[in-house]
Order: sequence, then C-alpha cells, then structure tokens
Amino acid sequence: MFALKRFVVALLTLGIWVHPTLERTLEPSPECNSFVESRSSHLLYTGNSSVGNVPILEYKVTELTSFDSEFELRTLDPEGVIFFGDIGGQQNYFLLAVIQGNLSIQTSRGDGQVLVTSGPKISDGEWKKIAVMKHEGAVAVRVGSETAVTVQQSAESQRAEIGNGMLRISIGGLLPDSGVTLGLNPPLDGCMRSWDWVRQDSSILERTLQDSKVQRCWEHIAPGSYFTGVGSVGFSSLALLGNSSAELDGADWTLSVELALRTVSARGFLFILIDTQNDYILSLKLNHPSQELMLRLRGTLFWSRSYPQTLCSGESQFLQLQVRPGQLVIGMGVTKATMRLTDGDYELLKRVLSQPGSRVYLGGGPGRSCK
Repeated sequence: MFALKRFVVALLTLGIWVHPTLERTLEPSPECNSFVESRSSHLLYTGNSSVGNVPILEYKVTELTSFDSEFELRTLDPEGVIFFGDIGGQQNYFLLAVIQGNLSIQTSRGDGQVLVTSGPKISDGEWKKIAVMKHEGAVAVRVGSETAVTVQQSAESQRAEIGNGMLRISIGGLLPDSGVTLGLNPPLDGCMRSWDWVRQDSSILERTLQDSKVQRCWEHIAPGSYFTGVGSVGFSSLALLGNSSAELDGADWTLSVELALRTVSARGFLFILIDTQNDYILSLKLNHPSQELMLRLRGTLFWSRSYPQTLCSGESQFLQLQVRPGQLVIGMGVTKATMRLTDGDYELLKRVLSQPGSRVYLGGGPGRSCK
C-alpha cells in the first residue's frame, strides 16, 4: 500500500535571534534581505483583539440618518471577526466575520435563536470593497458590485433602530462586555481601509492610527509565516500525518516535506522532527559559521552543502525533502542529492512520526532557536 504524506509550507521567512541576554554569545549573522516592516497610517489592523486592542465606535441612534457602512478589507486569514455591532446588548446584534475563508453573517433573533448565513470566499489577499446596507427590514452585504448575502432583521432589531439607545461597533473583535458566544477564533489577521461607518464621523480611528503603530497594518502582505528566531511553531506529528498514519505499515510509505523560504538572515533551523524524549531525530538547518545547509539524522551530520548563491537574493527558495524506502532525497534550487537510507533509519523515522508526543517544528526548536 502506498501512502504519500505531503507537508507543505507556502512561505517560511527566517529572521535572526535578537534576545538581549544572548547577544554576546552568538556571532552576528549578516543580513540576507532586509525585512521591511512598513505599516501605513491609513490602514487599520483588525487582528489586535487577542491583546485587548479593539477599536470601538459609539453613536446615538437618534442622531443617525443611515445604518449603511462600507470599507475595504484585505485578508488571507480563513477565520475571524470583521466587525460586531449591537444596540442594547446581545439581544440585538450583528456580526460580520470570516469563516473558512468565506464571508459570514451572524445575527440574533427575538426567540434566542441565532441566524448564520454564509457568503463568498474573500480570504485571497486581495482588497475587497464591502458594503453593509439596510433595506426594507433586511440587511444586505455587498462585495464589489454584487450582493453577496442578505438576512432578514428581527422585529426587535427594527424597533431598536427607532429607539433612543446607543449603536456600538467594535472592529476586529467583540465588545468587552458582550456575552455573545462565537464558534470561531475572533482575531482576524487582516487590513481595513477607506471606511465609512453609518455615514458618521469616525475620526477617532484616524487619531488611533496616528498615535499607535500597533493598530496600523502592513502595506504589503504575502502568504506564509515570519519566524524571527525567538520562537517556533510546533505540530503533533500525528496531526500532520492525518489518515496516512494508519498506513505506516505499507512497504512504500513516503514522507515529503516542501518548503518555500525567503531568508532575512542565513541562520537557523528550517525543520525539526523531535521524538518523545525531545531528541532531534531529523533536522534541517542553515548553519551560519560554515555557510552550509545541514541535514542531521539522529544528531549526526548526514548531508551538507554550501549555501546556494540565490539564498540571499530576496526571492523565494524552494526546498524538498523526501524520505522513502532505501533513500533520502533533498533538493534546493538546482542542487539535488540522493543518499542511501538504511532500513533501520527508515523504520525509525516511521516509528517516531507515528508516536503520540512526537512533534515537528518549523523556524526553530523548543528552547534551541539560536543553535
């Protein structure tokens, strides 16, 4: 039985470890390609709710002449809150969010039920003009020139809009005192611009962006993850194997790892497989002192090559690592090597990957990021 497990990271960007207590013990690594963190004072970042930074707008309902709003949104995140609004608490609220990459509306109903309606896919990293409009007892959300989704308003919602309450709008998260239960992770890693909230003054957002760089969003984005060298990302090996973990007894079982990386500084771990004893079973590393890409198996150097000339070009480099019966194949750019893999090492890798507690790390390891 053949089981191919493909583990793909779209873009792995590596930075340099800069922890102050280690600056004297680590040799400085020359910059490959400077990481420009350009944040615009005209772009609002929607992902700060995890640290409590949620912009909130408040308006007296009696002073409103329109409930229509519009803005432009750009995100690659498949899940999160775009904005949340209520009049008089959780009995009357409206939530616009992204769920599984699709635009989604969640509203309250008078009988306590919640209505969720899904719209088009928007998590493609492109700017989308979104308009939320009230029309004859319904709320319609338009993406570009097309109406994407429409929901009917409850009687309670319509009464609240002619009352004397307060309309509150929180961007990128729930209101602090909201008791609404969400079936999603609220922070949305996205950017917002060109907003017009209920045709009212929202200059507090402009002042917030002028005063706080944390609230600003990046001018340019790309799919992938940025690893500074301070931390790493770890996954359960069983979670990565998925259904193929049941096929590890197959004679032709193969593990493929594919990375697209753009280096900021040429040092650090790219990929590590760690067993239940926290031993490094398989690791791939950019070794700055020797300027080599190093592959270690069971802690022993298994293969090394000098850095490719294109490593510090600022362009994405594509790396492939494949473990199969009798062979370990690694390729980066035009460089490709095939090494003999003993039956014992092949079985070890299969066994470690299938063990509960084994982990795969990207961008570093647990407590060893600067090695």
